[in-house]
Amino acid sequence: MGLEAFERFRQRVLEDTALQESLRDTPDTATFLARAVALGAEHGCHFTAEDVQEALRAARRAWRERWI
Repeated sequence: MGLEAFERFRQRVLEDTALQESLRDTPDTATFLARAVALGAEHGCHFTAEDVQEALRAARRAWRERWI
């Protein structure tokens, strides 16, 4: 459920430049995770920081695999 909610939020972020800027302006990973979870909840998408970290790991893995 959490990863599905995160994916819905991710799609919303891709369509909303204000959300993109809010997430871009984070000074570190911990702040990014906390802000993503809070913004997601504000938009009805409930997920955890661990869900975000898993999505980030999967994206990095997919990116690396494209170059191997």
